[in-house]
Amino acid sequence: MVISVSSKLDFFSKYAVKTEIIKPKRIAFTVKSEDVRHIFEELIKQHGHGAFYVSTIAGTDLPGENKIRLDYYVVLLPEEETIVIRTYLDRSNPLVDSLVDIIPGVLSGECETHDLLGVFFKGNPFLKRGFFVALDVAEKGIYPLRKDSGV
Repeated sequence: MVISVSSKLDFFSKYAVKTEIIKPKRIAFTVKSEDVRHIFEELIKQHGHGAFYVSTIAGTDLPGENKIRLDYYVVLLPEEETIVIRTYLDRSNPLVDSLVDIIPGVLSGECETHDLLGVFFKGNPFLKRGFFVALDVAEKGIYPLRKDSGV
């Protein structure tokens, strides 16, 4: 099944708090954190697992706003167009539902974002410290990508 970004606009309109073009031909849909899992469940239901993949989960610390931004880079197939599902988490309690049980390919992205930034992916049984950072850093409770970590 061929899916295009234009057909995605209808799909995401009920979830998107904000839609913006972040680079030529790349659309970012900002959504509430509690809707992230619902979006991917609906995407799978409507188009199947083979219609897309999550290439990257990128976390950005925004201490001035007391938020952590998560960007899920989603590649639509077969045309290989990339869209971004963006959400913001409370920096003091960065919690979002895991996708690992419905999209196993996100495992390393969730584990990396947890270990480096302190985001907790609720329902991911594989999260642990020391996955990407040295154990001595993890044992000190330091998240290296936090701007106030001192690393």
